[in-house]
Amino acid sequence: MMERSAYSRYPKSAFLAVILAIAGCSNPSDYQVSKLTRDQQLVLGEALTADQMRDLDNWIKRHTVPGEALPTGVTVDDALKDQADWTAKQRAQKEQLAALQKKRQAEHEAKQAAFAKLVSVALLSKTNHFQPDDRRFVSFELEYSNKSDKEIKAIHGVMIFGDVYGEPVIEIDWSYNEGIPPKQTIVERPARFYVDESIPSQAAFWGTDFNKLKFKFEVKSIMFKDGTSTAES
Repeated sequence: MMERSAYSRYPKSAFLAVILAIAGCSNPSDYQVSKLTRDQQLVLGEALTADQMRDLDNWIKRHTVPGEALPTGVTVDDALKDQADWTAKQRAQKEQLAALQKKRQAEHEAKQAAFAKLVSVALLSKTNHFQPDDRRFVSFELEYSNKSDKEIKAIHGVMIFGDVYGEPVIEIDWSYNEGIPPKQTIVERPARFYVDESIPSQAAFWGTDFNKLKFKFEVKSIMFKDGTSTAES
């Protein structure tokens, strides 16, 4: 714990005046950051607000390079202004990135809604198996429903598996190329996925029972037999 100063019984303004006299400068904002003495640091501790002290510390951290001195000729006032500008730019960049991500998410959801009017994919079963060489694989049944008036030649997308708590388990890139007549449903069986237990997501997929999985299929592209196609840009 910091010891109680002998000056603490005096008003802060009086204490600051004493420290300023010791430091030999009437304006702490003019101190050069690279040459701050202990007395000047005491003055700044009294003269600056907590937010200003934090900003000054952050400026020093941004400009601290191992083996090199801080930039010379930069006053406390210069450093605070520079830190304020940098912080404002960082905030603006984050806001722009958040807006861009929100826009992309909205576009993605709109495209998935459009795909959902053309086709749906459902998981009917999931079973674990061992090969004679003890290699593991998961077999599952997938149901594809063509809701459109055109025959689908191929579907490409991502199978997204989660657990009952909503936590992600694994995402698997997937394609079906056997064709689906218009207004009809096809079941793919057995679809296989070979498991590498050294990969955590694959081990988790192996270890999660079918009735504890949540399934979603995000379509990336649909090719129709007539040569037309639609895809997520």
